[in-house]
Amino acid sequence: MIRFSAPAGRVTLKPLVFALAAAALLAGCQMPGTMPPPQQTAALPPPAVPKPPPEARGIWIVGSPALRGTIDQAAAKYDGGPDTKPHLDARGTAAGFRAFCAGVGLDHPDMVASDRPISAAEYKRCRTAGITLTEYDFGPKRFVYVKDSHRMAVPGVNDFVTSWSQSGKPVSAPTAGS
Repeated sequence: MIRFSAPAGRVTLKPLVFALAAAALLAGCQMPGTMPPPQQTAALPPPAVPKPPPEARGIWIVGSPALRGTIDQAAAKYDGGPDTKPHLDARGTAAGFRAFCAGVGLDHPDMVASDRPISAAEYKRCRTAGITLTEYDFGPKRFVYVKDSHRMAVPGVNDFVTSWSQSGKPVSAPTAGS
């Protein structure tokens, strides 16, 4: 029996086949840090802010958790009934403006508590939905925006706003840089 050996320097195909198969499998995987984050190209839909049940709706405020103390202090001074109790759903300013600017009526928030002035894009979204609003300034980085249509249509909103003992200003289109 004669044995033949592979010539020196010759590579067998088995390791090469396994290496190519492994590379093909890994090619479909996304490794952390290898791809840039996706860029936002479309307008964000209103966030899924849970609607309070009708019996507990009260005055529906969305927005920044940074204003919880401001809202709580104003609510403590307000002597409305249990059906007009102010409630802050603090999910953030941007999410608050998206929910606030989605429309008018009992299915939409009455106010947004913001740690910054409304942006031009947010204002445009509100105006597109037919919303006019009034801004109340509670100090540096503390604003509350109220839907004008909800002041008289939603029980307690006008009385709660009046209890602040300050005048608001109608909001007009902010500059693009704000």
